[in-house]
Amino acid sequence: MIVILQWVVATAYLLAAGMLIACDRRPQMGRVALSLVSAGLLIHITMVLVRGLDSGQIPIVTRYEDFTVDALAMVGIWLIAQWRWPKVRQAGILLLPFSAVIVVVALTYSRGVFPMSPALRTNWLVIHASLNSLAIGFATLTCAMSLMLRRDQVDLVGRFVSWTFLLWCAMVAAGSYWASIAWGRFWGWDPIECWSLGTIFIYAFVLHLRMRPQWCEGYRSALMGVLPFGFMLFTTYGLVFVMRSVHGQYVFQ
Repeated sequence: MIVILQWVVATAYLLAAGMLIACDRRPQMGRVALSLVSAGLLIHITMVLVRGLDSGQIPIVTRYEDFTVDALAMVGIWLIAQWRWPKVRQAGILLLPFSAVIVVVALTYSRGVFPMSPALRTNWLVIHASLNSLAIGFATLTCAMSLMLRRDQVDLVGRFVSWTFLLWCAMVAAGSYWASIAWGRFWGWDPIECWSLGTIFIYAFVLHLRMRPQWCEGYRSALMGVLPFGFMLFTTYGLVFVMRSVHGQYVFQ
């Protein structure tokens, strides 16, 4: 049943993205697209809640859960942002298909429950993982807006880059404090810890470059949205496949 619902959610996001493409000629399509995304998001949230109730633990431990929750954060942040700033809506043309892919990719991993060790049974796991998903959600929206190359979104792109930077810094800080409780040290030079710190430096550098007008338009602006996002995705999803990390114990579950 979960597999079917996951495909329904992915399909809803893809169809909504197609409607957003057509809404320039047919404005009513935009309203239908938002309704479709809202319905898909409601199913998405229900899936996560049911997963948590069935497993008896927070559903943010396994790679299947990571992908599912991260996609939820992407769509949720976009939906709220486009309500507050309507010009963000067109970024859904890129963000929604990407989220749909993430939802489907989640199904390639085991949906089994990973037994949580005492170190994982803490509220700091919830804080750390939630901040990570929120940062990825804002980073995805920032990347989508940058690729749209629209001049009227420059200020918002800069604002969302700042939010991404702050959330990622908070995520690393929360993880560091959690590590001090679980492992008796704040920092252990684990590969993901180091690359997470590198992601902070890259976003800080992007924020510095965006203070220069020539980096806030055209292809340079798109580059500033895509490169740090790619670095973040590799840190979160790809690094454990090429380097051993204490964060990768559940990846192949």
